[in-house]
Amino acid sequence: MAQTAASTCEICTGGPGEYYCQQCDQSFCGGCKLSHLRMKISKNHTFLSGPNINKEEKLFCTEHEEIYFFYCQDCDTPVCRICSVEKHSRHLMTDLTKSTAKLRSELVKTIESKIATSSQTVSKIERETKTYREEVKAVIKTITDDGKYLKNLIDKKVDSFVKLVQDEEHKALQNMSTINKFYKGVFENCQQWQKNITEMETIADVLLLQKLKKLKVDSDNIDLKQVPERSSVSYINKKPSGTEIDSLFGELQFKEGKAVMGKTENQQNT
Repeated sequence: MAQTAASTCEICTGGPGEYYCQQCDQSFCGGCKLSHLRMKISKNHTFLSGPNINKEEKLFCTEHEEIYFFYCQDCDTPVCRICSVEKHSRHLMTDLTKSTAKLRSELVKTIESKIATSSQTVSKIERETKTYREEVKAVIKTITDDGKYLKNLIDKKVDSFVKLVQDEEHKALQNMSTINKFYKGVFENCQQWQKNITEMETIADVLLLQKLKKLKVDSDNIDLKQVPERSSVSYINKKPSGTEIDSLFGELQFKEGKAVMGKTENQQNT
């Protein structure tokens, strides 16, 4: 867990403890740090500095006080030269810097690929959403025109068709919106990871490796599933003939010299 640098130097107890010696596990002021590095026994010691010094993050092998040079792929851990011989002699070893650079390159490519896929998918969904809405409008217009053609006799049928199409439109647009929101989220996350990777360039390899591994896990957890085909809607209009129109009406009967409009029992039920 990150700790704030000691308020005072642990050597002279007068100056600010701005520097942390990893080998001695002590905080030094600037003057004591210089004196410490002039001593033969501690000339190769390494220091951390800054407002948030994490004393638990070791950049060297605590067992041998050696800098990490290799990465053991079998054990998935950085090792120093001595450890590579004593504990990892038969393991597959690679250069730590090269392994970190390779992981970083692979992660950058993965994120860039997902950014490109997400961006293309978002554009496709937005284009097809617009096309779908235009189709819906065209179908509603056709249905409405047919309603006018048949006048008031099929107004209820027209309303039924329009409502059905609009309900399906609502469900389809909700689905498209959900998918679109997901890919936009992937796009934004990948952009942020891309920015984070750029900002990590100055971090030591061993720390960078750990952060990149975590980013890789987060990136691998994103499953860019295939986007289903967009919803579609169409309407094939049918203009009835004069005979079919006549069948929509009741039978014409004459009684006592007056024309009477009526419906058969079957037509009434229909």
